[in-house]
Amino acid sequence: ETPPEPSTINNHYIIQYDDDLAHKDAHSALGRHSVRYSTRHEYDIFNGLALHVQSDHDGHALASIPGIKSVWPVTTYRLPNDANSSRAYHTQEHVQQLLRKRGILDPNQQRSYHTATGVDILQNQHNLTGKGIKVGIIDTGIDFKHPAFAWPGSGATAGCLGGINCRVQAGFDFVGDYFNGSSTRNIFPDFDPTDCQGHGTHLAGIIGGNAMNMAGGPKPPQPFIGVAPEVTFGAYKIFGCSGETISDLILAALELAAKDKMD
Repeated sequence: ETPPEPSTINNHYIIQYDDDLAHKDAHSALGRHSVRYSTRHEYDIFNGLALHVQSDHDGHALASIPGIKSVWPVTTYRLPNDANSSRAYHTQEHVQQLLRKRGILDPNQQRSYHTATGVDILQNQHNLTGKGIKVGIIDTGIDFKHPAFAWPGSGATAGCLGGINCRVQAGFDFVGDYFNGSSTRNIFPDFDPTDCQGHGTHLAGIIGGNAMNMAGGPKPPQPFIGVAPEVTFGAYKIFGCSGETISDLILAALELAAKDKMD
């Protein structure tokens, strides 16, 4: 199923200006052309900003201002619909093909996606478990207190955020729980990127969760271990508890992840 085209948020734009133009000079240029606006984000990963325009200037008018290189409307993005996103590479038949190529016929091993993809070799023969790697999750947040994110070997019964022996080392909630992407209202950012949809937690679990020997919490029906169970995380929440997100928030999350030195 082809995803729908992103919709736009009226009068909201992302602009990029010349590399040698400072932020303050860009604001001055907008003012000289009578653009009335509020700044939503300033970016350093590229020379630009996101703004909400209150005057009659549209994207073409903004692009005509000297010093402005590019203008994009702020657009919405939604999470994938898992019920409609299956592809051939997700099927058990494809997993079986991969296993047969490796000469693995043991039914117990055939149930393991790690065996099918070779992750077991990296973990068991090469001791590559993600230690020292920092992974930024830009998504719905992470349930960082889940015991599958407890520090390995610490005996902790739950994960944590930002402290000593916390696998989720950094994080920020850009939107709050009530944001749904339909407008820029109802945005209440804070420093608690707790997941209230589940997608980001699921993703983090695939990457680096470890539910094999959890010291606390309910045990999963089938214990699992992620691809890289010793990575640490940054959790950057850009979705509320329902709905969509918007492109200027994605850029803001990318910028913060870079500043937090995510790999």
